[in-house]
Amino acid sequence: INGIIVMSSDLDQMYTAFLINELPQIWNKVSFASLKTLGSWVKDVVLRVDFMRTWLRDGLPSCFPLPVFFFPQGFMTGTLQTYARKYQVAIDTLQFEFNALSDQIPEHGPDDGVYISGLFMEGARWDFEKRQVCDSRLGEVFVSMPVIHFKPAVDHTIPHGWYSCPVYKTAERKGVLSTTGLSTNFVVAVELPSSTDPTRWIMAGAACLCNLTD
Repeated sequence: INGIIVMSSDLDQMYTAFLINELPQIWNKVSFASLKTLGSWVKDVVLRVDFMRTWLRDGLPSCFPLPVFFFPQGFMTGTLQTYARKYQVAIDTLQFEFNALSDQIPEHGPDDGVYISGLFMEGARWDFEKRQVCDSRLGEVFVSMPVIHFKPAVDHTIPHGWYSCPVYKTAERKGVLSTTGLSTNFVVAVELPSSTDPTRWIMAGAACLCNLTD
């Protein structure tokens, strides 16, 4: 930039991205999934690092914001492994059952599983009074979700009439299969009680997101 060295194409693209508040492509290649502008992306990085530092310094938190993890599927697999070792059951028989709580962060973690926060719903909303999925309000695009208890259970099946709500890392809602055999965008399907037939939310494209666009 100062004319001291020859700028490579990567440096030139990075400089151009800075000027228009976009995440440089060479950063994006090694970044967590995000559609944010550069300024919002940096704030997101700071929040993630702060959470990890607090976890390291103060010990296990009572609740985990799912969006802070680069690979949330690995965190959830670790939760299943902890349960499997504790109760001496085969991990292949375990799946999560879900219980939506409130919007308040619990003071203490659960005996089994983990409390998860930080999700947003698009295409529908969570009714905190009725504790079920219902229609979005006029003009609402994204709605915060309550704290959800991810609890491992043996041979779990989805309750009748509940909506299996997909969770994605970004609003792009698409990804590719990584070397682990898992999607780079889809995270998990969270089962939620519904105010109506679950096919309604499938047709509405209701889903939860870890990261908003900005």
